[in-house]
Amino acid sequence: MGAKRIELVTRSNVVAVTFVGESQVVGGHDEGEIRRWNITGGQQQGPIIQAKHDYVYSIVVSQDGRWMVTGDSRHKAIVWNTATLQKVREFAEHGNSVLGVDISSDCTKIASVDLNHARIFGTASSKRLLPPLPHPYVAGVKFSPDGSRFATASRDHGFRVYNTHNGNILFDSGQKGSTRSRPYSPLTWSFDGQQLFVACESKIACFDLSKSSYSEWSIHENPSQPVSIASNGRFIACSAGSSVSLWDCVSHKQISSIISHTAEILCSTLSLRGGYLACGLRDGKITIHNLRDVLPSKCFDGGLPLVQVSEETLKSWLRGDATNTERLLSEEITTASIPKYYVLANRALIRVRLNHLASAIEDAKESLRVQPSPMGYISMAIALLGRGDREGALCAFDHVFHDCELDDNRFLLLLKVREVI
Repeated sequence: MGAKRIELVTRSNVVAVTFVGESQVVGGHDEGEIRRWNITGGQQQGPIIQAKHDYVYSIVVSQDGRWMVTGDSRHKAIVWNTATLQKVREFAEHGNSVLGVDISSDCTKIASVDLNHARIFGTASSKRLLPPLPHPYVAGVKFSPDGSRFATASRDHGFRVYNTHNGNILFDSGQKGSTRSRPYSPLTWSFDGQQLFVACESKIACFDLSKSSYSEWSIHENPSQPVSIASNGRFIACSAGSSVSLWDCVSHKQISSIISHTAEILCSTLSLRGGYLACGLRDGKITIHNLRDVLPSKCFDGGLPLVQVSEETLKSWLRGDATNTERLLSEEITTASIPKYYVLANRALIRVRLNHLASAIEDAKESLRVQPSPMGYISMAIALLGRGDREGALCAFDHVFHDCELDDNRFLLLLKVREVI
């Protein structure tokens, strides 16, 4: 059985696409329009942004859902209020079309690239945080999950990894890993920020920062077609030509049959948790696929709503052995060079169970710092409630709902009612 599809019909080619949580999608068009839809019923949400005759090359939404950033053919990166679709500020110092944009997981920094340079700006201050960083023919940029690094990918000059705080180059691939074309989404990171995946001509390149190793594997489509990739950290969606293939991040093996379309795919993206794939097509459509129809649950979570845990930890948790579960989670945190945000959130919940409230709140804070997530806010809410801060707990719960699916929201409502009664 194939993935269930939802088709959204527009008037022009969709050249950039991104999700707002798990319930809405935003498309940027080659005629300058930006539109937002509810993916459940396919209804357009809010007004159409008409950016005159600008070609919208890139688009991204912050993980807290507040900000949207677009890059266009008039050499601008523009920040929008996601709720109202009103322009907040613009960065106009680019020397060419802004082909790639990104927002750090803590939502404090914006990255952009314009064929010649990468730039980093403060989201709130609008100030340039680093001098322009040269990288010829650069076409894409992506922050690591914890925001401490960012990577750029070039058509002819490979990919580079930078220190976000000072702009120092941590790795330069030379010409190896060059995209050879101008893909709209040429790179993505693994969950822990230790692997960088780059879309190259006819293949995907992988650089493992922890081992300083480079590998690559061939993909499914004609070598002459531009390749774009997106990932939820567990699997990669790779689009080329009119089709999409799905690959395991660890084994680099294909995990599903090819997803085909009737028109060329110009851009593609995954929702934050990977449940949905959106493809912008040359025929003026956005096609959304529910990947839970074709992939096993292990590609998305650990078997419970919103919870991602190993099988051993889950069994210990379900047995009610809080002490052993905390030990298992602590071992996973200790062995990771960058703690995974969901492991920190899970340990916060266990520490509340053990009545270690101060440690639980610190875990929840660190989880949200690494990457804001529904589970991070849930763990913070429950920890605050355990300390007696009912108002703070309700506020933390309310941060969650915009980023969850229908079944998750039912779970959250039950959890919220149970915890506050």
